[in-house]
Amino acid sequence: MELRAVLFDMDGVLVFSEDAWFAVYNRMLVHFGRAPVPRAEFDSIYGNGATADRDAYLPERTVEEIEATYARLFEEHLGQIRPNVEAKGVLEELRRRGIRIAVATNTTAPLARRILDLQGLLPLVDATASANEAGAGKPDPAVVRLAAERVGTPLSQCLFVGDSRFDAQASALAPVRFVGLGHGDGERIDRLGEILDLVADRSLR
Repeated sequence: MELRAVLFDMDGVLVFSEDAWFAVYNRMLVHFGRAPVPRAEFDSIYGNGATADRDAYLPERTVEEIEATYARLFEEHLGQIRPNVEAKGVLEELRRRGIRIAVATNTTAPLARRILDLQGLLPLVDATASANEAGAGKPDPAVVRLAAERVGTPLSQCLFVGDSRFDAQASALAPVRFVGLGHGDGERIDRLGEILDLVADRSLR
């Protein structure tokens, strides 16, 4: 089967935003009258999406309220986001090879596109798909399926690069071939640039 598209998680793969999210997450909790959480607790849930955040800490609030608060607060922490220094080169090379590129993220669509744009990555992707557009966040597979749909590629001809158990679970449910960036016991890479070696022959096992 020919590989035609690579789907990427955003946070922890194309950009490193965990410090920004930690600050925003705790400011969101305080805003709604809850105590902030320690870093270890945050790290255990980082990337699970606004619905899971609501269910775990703020069942009396709506997902829309939480997402709106994130969007407002994140504006003050955009400077804490660091790019993956390999991301731009990897995306450019994949495009040169004729491989479609999509981002599948639990971050809401406007914020995800703003982050990618600020890092100079938005022009290098063919599509983005966010949990709020798909109706559910990872580990639900909906956002991964939407990303593949938006680049017009069957999941059987995609691979998905992620860095968390939520990404791995969504991939298994989608189903789509998963490559973990520094994560997992299955197929994995330790640097983003290694993905180019995996897709060199454009074949899927």
